[in-house]
Amino acid sequence: MGNHMKLKALLCILVWACFSDSSFAHEIAITFDDLPGQQSDIAAEQREITQRLLKALEKFQAPAIGFVNEGKLYSNNETAEKIAILKLWVDAGQPLGNHTYSHKFLSSSKITDYKMDVINGEKISKRLMSDAGLPFRYFRHPYLDTGTTKEIKSAFERFLKAEDYIVAPVTIDTDDWKFNRQLIENPHDKEKIIQEYLNHTKEKFAFYEMASKKIFGRNIRHIWLLHANLINSYSMDKLLQIAKDYGYTFITLDRALQDEAYSQPDNYYAPFGVSWLYRWDSTRGKVVDWSKEPEPGNNPFITMEETIFRDDSRARDIPAAIYLSGESKGKAVAGITRLPVVLMNHAYSIKNTEYSFLARQLAAQVYCVVSIQHDLPVDPELPLKGSDLFAKRKPFWERGVENLDFVIRKLRAVRPELNTDRFILIGHSNGGDIAMMFTDRYPDLVERVISLDSLRYPFPIKTAVPILYFRANDRKSDRTCVLPYRSATIIDLQDAKHVDLCDRGPEHARMKIVDVTSKYLKGNVYAAG
Repeated sequence: MGNHMKLKALLCILVWACFSDSSFAHEIAITFDDLPGQQSDIAAEQREITQRLLKALEKFQAPAIGFVNEGKLYSNNETAEKIAILKLWVDAGQPLGNHTYSHKFLSSSKITDYKMDVINGEKISKRLMSDAGLPFRYFRHPYLDTGTTKEIKSAFERFLKAEDYIVAPVTIDTDDWKFNRQLIENPHDKEKIIQEYLNHTKEKFAFYEMASKKIFGRNIRHIWLLHANLINSYSMDKLLQIAKDYGYTFITLDRALQDEAYSQPDNYYAPFGVSWLYRWDSTRGKVVDWSKEPEPGNNPFITMEETIFRDDSRARDIPAAIYLSGESKGKAVAGITRLPVVLMNHAYSIKNTEYSFLARQLAAQVYCVVSIQHDLPVDPELPLKGSDLFAKRKPFWERGVENLDFVIRKLRAVRPELNTDRFILIGHSNGGDIAMMFTDRYPDLVERVISLDSLRYPFPIKTAVPILYFRANDRKSDRTCVLPYRSATIIDLQDAKHVDLCDRGPEHARMKIVDVTSKYLKGNVYAAG
C-alpha cells in the first residue's frame, strides 16, 4: 500500500474513533442535590450519610458535585455542624453548587423572589469554595423546573448569566428519592428496597442510553442526578459499580458539559422537571417513546382523589376514587405521555375504595386507576338466593355498564391527559360480571379484562380481548359458559376465598394478585395455575 493510501486509511480510523459511539458512550458526571441532606434534618445523620457517600466516591476515584439548599443549614440549631458537613465535601475535593436557599418551584414563584432565593443560597457555599481556592459557578434548578414559558425561562437564564452561573442539566435520573422514602417508611425491608433500587437503576441506564442514541446517534456524556440521602449512602458502592459495569468512567461536570449535546436548543416549558434528553427530543420533534421510561414498581407518592360523576340523564351520582402518582400526572400534564386508564369495579357489599392494594400498585406503574362505586344506598339489594340468578342480576350489570359508559365519556371530556382510546377493566365478583358484559358489548374499548373471581356473566368469546382470571378456592361459577377460552389466562388462588380478593384479604393473596397482574400487564405470559 502506498504512503498516500496508508495516510488515508489512518485518517479514516481517526475519524471513526472520534465519532463512533465508543468514544462518547462511557463517561458520566455524578451530581448530588439537596445538601447537606435530603429528608433527614438531623446533623449527625447527615454527617454519617455524607461520610459514606464520600468514602465510596473516593474508592472509585469518582469526581462529583453537591448542590446545596442553604436554608437547611439553619434548622434544629445545628448551623455550625451542618456547615461542617458542607466542608467535608470541599475538603474531599468535591465542589459545591447552588440549589437555591429554600428549594422552590420556579414556575410557582415570583421571578424577583426566586432570584433572591438564589442569592441567599450562595452565601456559605461560595465562601467555603473561595477558602479552598475553587470557583463557585454551577446552579441546579430545584425539581428541574426551568419555567413554564419562554419568557420566564429566558429571563431567569439572563439572571444566572449575569451572576456568573452555569446551569447543571440532568440526563440520567434514577428516582432515588422515591426509594429513599420507601426505605424510611419501611426500614425492615432495607435489603429488598435497595435491591429494587439497584435493578431500577440498571433499567434507567439502559433506557437513557437508548434515548441518547436515538436522539443524537450516539451515547453522549451523561450527567447523573442523585441526592444526599440514606439509600444512596447505603448503595453508593454498588451504584458506582453499576456505572462501571456499563463501561462508564467518571468525569467532572465541567468535562461533561463540553459535549456539544449540551449546546442544543431546549424549548421545553412546563413545571414538571424532566431529563434534558426529553427536552432535546421534544424540541427536535420526538423520536423516543417516553411512555416506556421505567418507573419504580412501588412508588410511595400516590394520591387518591374521591369525586362524583353526575349523570343527569339518569338522575344518578357515580362516586369514584381516582388513584394517580404525582410523577405520572406531571408527565401527562406536560404532554410527555398520555396515561393509560384502569376502570375498577367492586364486588357487591365491598366498597370501591377497598381495592387500594391493587389500585396503588397500578398507579405506581403509570396507570390512572378509576375505581367506580356502582351500588348506592338507595339501590335495591342484589339478589343472592333463588333460581336463575343470572336473569335477576342482569339489570344490575346493565346499570354498571351504563355507569362505565358515562364515566368514559366524562373522562374523555375533562381529562385530556388520559389515554381514553381503550381501557383495562378490573372487576371482583359482581364487578367482574359488569366488566364482562361491558367487554361483550364494547370490545373495541377494552384492551384487557382482569377478573377477580367473577362467577356468572359469560366470557366474551366472540371478542379477542385477553382475560386474566383469578379463581378463588371456595366458589364455582353457576354457568358453564364462564370457562377459559383462547384469550384467557387462569390463576388459581388455592389459599384464598372469594371474599379475600380485596383489601380485607390476607397479605399472601393480595401479593399474588399484585405480582401476577403487574407482570401480565407488562406482557408476561402465565400458565394456568
